[in-house]
Amino acid sequence: MTGSSTTSVAMADANAAVLTLGIAAYAAAILIGIGLGINAIQHQRRQRAIVAAVVVGVLVLAGVVVAVASSIH
Repeated sequence: MTGSSTTSVAMADANAAVLTLGIAAYAAAILIGIGLGINAIQHQRRQRAIVAAVVVGVLVLAGVVVAVASSIH
């Protein structure tokens, strides 16, 4: 392997690692939102439950838009 091909492989690995961390953070944000919504419902906090549901809905919708956009390009 030459120096430039080694650098490109290292950059590809770094990009994959960043993408993996981003997807994990995205999934964690959705799960945390669901958990907060369930907790709010159990403690009779309707407003917080609605906010949590809206946040989860927006995150899911944004994920679908990004997935469709990335499959087109």
